[in-house]
Amino acid sequence: MSSVTQAEWAAVKLVACDVDGVLTDGTVIYGADGELAKAFFIRDGMGLRLLEEAGVRVAVITSEDSPVVAARVKRLMLSAYRPKMKRKGDALAGLLAEFGATAAQAVYVGDDVNDAEAFALAGIPVAPADAGSFALQRARFVSRFPGGRGAVREVADLVLQAKGVDSAALWARIHGKA
Repeated sequence: MSSVTQAEWAAVKLVACDVDGVLTDGTVIYGADGELAKAFFIRDGMGLRLLEEAGVRVAVITSEDSPVVAARVKRLMLSAYRPKMKRKGDALAGLLAEFGATAAQAVYVGDDVNDAEAFALAGIPVAPADAGSFALQRARFVSRFPGGRGAVREVADLVLQAKGVDSAALWARIHGKA
């Protein structure tokens, strides 16, 4: 399902994502001392990296405070990480101001009721295919792919294509092989 126009995708300046159920499949492995691991999909990470290289700011907003997620954000060199955010709409509003974007120029990818405020603010609320019914009913775009398995990459590709960015050429330029 999509009611998002090509022009709207082309105007995107900020892509913000939840973590569990969006950047991961929602599985968290715990040990006696707490969180041990989350599985991230490499192609989703590549999409986020390409967005950054194309000038689209990428932010991760989560209600958790996870060293695993912080390390992933750092490795991908994303523009912003907002942990411990129970009010994700407030976090998104702050990011819009920080990056000089309007709500209409923002994508928010979320999967459940804790994403409600960010969904209401973002011009393009997006849900993975396996999101909860709350998110599926409110999304302007529902990915063909589940969370942690390509939903975020699909969004990145839609934004890059609408902006006329050749992802392969961008990757080659990043690595000095233009």
